[in-house]
Amino acid sequence: MRLDRTITRAMIALRSNYIAVASVAMTLLVVLVVYWQDLSILFNEALRSEALSQIILIPFLVSYLIYRKRELVKASLELEKFHGKATLVSVSDFIGIAFCLTAFLLYWYGSYTFYPLEYHIASIIIFVIGVTLILTNLKTLKVLIFPILFLAFLVPPPSNLMYTAGGFLAHVNTQGSYNLLKIAGLPVSLTDKFGAPVIALNTSQGPVEFAVYQASSGLYSLLAFATFAVFLVYITRGSLTKKTALFAIGFFILPILNITRISIIVSVAYWLGQGAADIVHAFSGWLLVFVAILLLLLIGERIFHLKIFGGSSDIPSCSECVKGSKKQEPFCLSCGKFPKTTRVKISKKFWIKVTALLVGAYLVTVSLQAPAFAFAPGLTLSSSNPQTETNAFPEIDGYELQFLYRDVNYERIAGQDASLVYAYLSQNSSSLPVYVIVGVSTSLSNLHNWEVSWIAYRVAQGQPPLVTSLESMDIQLTENPRIIARWLVFQHPSNYTYIALYWYQQALFNTGLTVESRYIRINLLVLTKNPNDATQYKEKLISMGQSVVAYWEPLRVQSLVSIAIPTQQILLGSTVFAAIFIQTSQYALEQKKKKTNLRIFERIAPQNEKLLYKTIKELSQKTKETTTQNIASALEKAVDNAVKPNEIVDMINNLEKQGLIKADIINMQDQPKLVWKP
Repeated sequence: MRLDRTITRAMIALRSNYIAVASVAMTLLVVLVVYWQDLSILFNEALRSEALSQIILIPFLVSYLIYRKRELVKASLELEKFHGKATLVSVSDFIGIAFCLTAFLLYWYGSYTFYPLEYHIASIIIFVIGVTLILTNLKTLKVLIFPILFLAFLVPPPSNLMYTAGGFLAHVNTQGSYNLLKIAGLPVSLTDKFGAPVIALNTSQGPVEFAVYQASSGLYSLLAFATFAVFLVYITRGSLTKKTALFAIGFFILPILNITRISIIVSVAYWLGQGAADIVHAFSGWLLVFVAILLLLLIGERIFHLKIFGGSSDIPSCSECVKGSKKQEPFCLSCGKFPKTTRVKISKKFWIKVTALLVGAYLVTVSLQAPAFAFAPGLTLSSSNPQTETNAFPEIDGYELQFLYRDVNYERIAGQDASLVYAYLSQNSSSLPVYVIVGVSTSLSNLHNWEVSWIAYRVAQGQPPLVTSLESMDIQLTENPRIIARWLVFQHPSNYTYIALYWYQQALFNTGLTVESRYIRINLLVLTKNPNDATQYKEKLISMGQSVVAYWEPLRVQSLVSIAIPTQQILLGSTVFAAIFIQTSQYALEQKKKKTNLRIFERIAPQNEKLLYKTIKELSQKTKETTTQNIASALEKAVDNAVKPNEIVDMINNLEKQGLIKADIINMQDQPKLVWKP
């Protein structure tokens, strides 16, 4: 019986909220049509990289934020019908189209950079804003703007910034832990033997060293904590000042907890052995975030008296609510309450827009997205010696390809499936060999780039860069598939100049039992004593890179970029101009009409209506809750006489028809309330 009641309640809730569910579902479908490939890559990285693990929870947090706003969403949609201004094409549609086109152009621009995933994910926010405007209206967008902006936590942080911040935090936290352990009397010393700060612990079994790299610096916990802290501060109820203070306190709590965490790990190693310390280290990251959030909850509730666990309080009903519900009115014209049982119907216009969006999104996707995979000839991951197959790369005139070695140690450290080194040896003794370094992994995060390995990583450890960068830029190797390579020239302390061209792809590998996709990084590298050789080898490396990309048999699709991008730019300019023109014209006409009606109103309107208009203007300056009830109370004080509610409603409707006031909804603890504004 209890299960039946639960199912019945769920079905009732679904029926009353099906318009919101349908709107969200259709928006999600349109987004997935365009961004399915990028989101697949992103969540693959989140599952395999500790730095991005909190991304997995973002969809659930956003879903909850939208769920909290469901009544406001329904009320904003109903308000449009209440105004009687529903048309097939509106100003919000033009603005929404402009946002969508801007997102596509950012997506396209990102595809021509070395970091396309970051640009693609960032464009999702702009695209969702555009789709929301097209399917709903500006009022609904205002209601949902925070859940949409919360999607910014999906964007992966830049790797260089991650290493720099991680290095700073590692030094701060290690120094704090070292001082805490010394106070506790443990035999520890502080070094930087491995580039990272190291706490050396003297035990009866010998010295044990704890290197605090980026993963242990607290940076990953800080990213996860920032996500939850923003979510938590938003859903709490209280003043903005208290919320801001609570958010700031959280970032003082986390470093202290991380210093304590490192100290506990070292202490466990001293008392119980390194095996026990490894177990504590494995689970302490998320435990750190949990404790920090728990402390933040306690501080917010006990010190700042913020309502965190309490639900939203319903707007009290009035005697007119029952009468209004019988007449099936969307709002109570007395207290402004929006009945939760109101069912907002899905119009034909909604389905027309959804269909147009799906078709448009599909066409744009075909024109913008590059193919996901290429075949990797000659490389079989299940083979005992996959590196010896030199037919993995094309023949280059004037060069002979040879396999040099497989870097097994680096594979283990970096978590790669394979790290293979080949060389194109020139038949001309005056030309330098071109080394081909191939990294294969299930995750992009395991395929570090040169800037991180040689520059950012050193800076992150508080040390100067190991190399001096001489030149760097993005170079497009092919259009279809669109592959952007990174050109980098730097001076090494060994007096060698490294001339490198490298890029990332996805490829299909034969693993023996099946064919699986992997991420690959291909480096073309020349080592020279003369920095001026970079100009000589630039065109040669680009040509070789293009040959390699073509040899790897990419799965091609017909590109429409040459047509689509100029068309989208023209459409973007046209829609922005149309939106500005229509909005300006509409605003000018409304203001002109309002001034004309106001002059007529001041001449011939009854005295009680003039007094009502004056009361609404004065009350709106004092409070946001200009409901019919509050207006009636203020009017009674002004005339020292009771006014019938029906008369006030009739006068308010008359003022709205003349364009002197308008109906709007306000947010009262995530519950909508109808108010009147001059």
